[in-house]
Amino acid sequence: MKFSQTYWLNYKNLKPERVCWYEGLNLIVGPNASGKTNTLEALSMLCGWWGSRRKKLKDLVNWQLQGRGVARLHSKFCGEEELAVSMTIDEKRVIEISGKQGNASILRAFIPCLSFWSDDVYLVDGPPYVRRNFLNQLCALIVPLYARRLYDYNKLLRHRNHSLKRGQYDSVIIKTMAPLAAWIWSYRRTIVDLLKISFKEISPSLLDFDVEIDMKEGSCDLFEDPLEGFYKSIAAFKNDEMARRVSLAGPHRDDLSMTITGRPASEALSRGQRRKLAVTLMLSAAKVVEFKMRKRPIILLDEITAELDSEAKSSLINALFNSGCQVIAATADDRIGEFPGKVWHIDQGGLSV
Repeated sequence: MKFSQTYWLNYKNLKPERVCWYEGLNLIVGPNASGKTNTLEALSMLCGWWGSRRKKLKDLVNWQLQGRGVARLHSKFCGEEELAVSMTIDEKRVIEISGKQGNASILRAFIPCLSFWSDDVYLVDGPPYVRRNFLNQLCALIVPLYARRLYDYNKLLRHRNHSLKRGQYDSVIIKTMAPLAAWIWSYRRTIVDLLKISFKEISPSLLDFDVEIDMKEGSCDLFEDPLEGFYKSIAAFKNDEMARRVSLAGPHRDDLSMTITGRPASEALSRGQRRKLAVTLMLSAAKVVEFKMRKRPIILLDEITAELDSEAKSSLINALFNSGCQVIAATADDRIGEFPGKVWHIDQGGLSV
């Protein structure tokens, strides 16, 4: 799928205008606080996601109009099918898909989109939550029910941590969490297996080193039955949980491991190599989405060229070009060089070619 034409009004600091996107690579260049991330967030919203920083809906309305107006987003899409999406934002979000009322989950099913924000360049060497967010986005896109199940699990997790802080070990919460944890683990395993296959296909053309990726579950061991694994892990970590007063077993402790001859990739690779590996993971995720949904996803990238040298930037651009996906990326680095796509400039919320 691809953005054809978008229009926004009163969305944060963006100036109201219509934008006709190039079907291949699009690069938005501008200084910090010029509206680059806001543009990507608006596009992400039009695909059924939130932006990089989840806020109250009313905070997305231009601050000069808050309490007196609404934000409006509209886009036409083309590709595997043609459709139009309209969105009104104030205290709530109202979505229309080709004239019919819809919701974010339905929208994601129509328009697969993978959004990678500034923290995602640290997929390799960043904290585990960055890699969990990466897996969660991929799982939620392919399995629509996943987002709801994850929400329910995290809500129970907050209750459990609250009980542990008070020195209480609530077995009822554990029993309620167990099937959700098992369900999440089961789907994460399936998606990671697909990601591994895709990674092996893509990595030889992008990387000059061999990497093994796998899911590292937040359990005391690897269990074939995820439900059994949850209960046994809860029992194994009980004393530590009571001492530290925080939950130590469950999907919220998962990680995506990346190793090179047994060593963590974060230790074995240079900074430039780690960035290349992060990009390879992102493109592998796009291939998994295309395989499962029979649609090429739109890829949104924020500050993805940060800390990359000219050779690494060239490799990144070539990889994105060869993906066949529509890519809309943003960067503050105006040293672009030759670019096989359309370059946009943004200043004070206004886009121009």
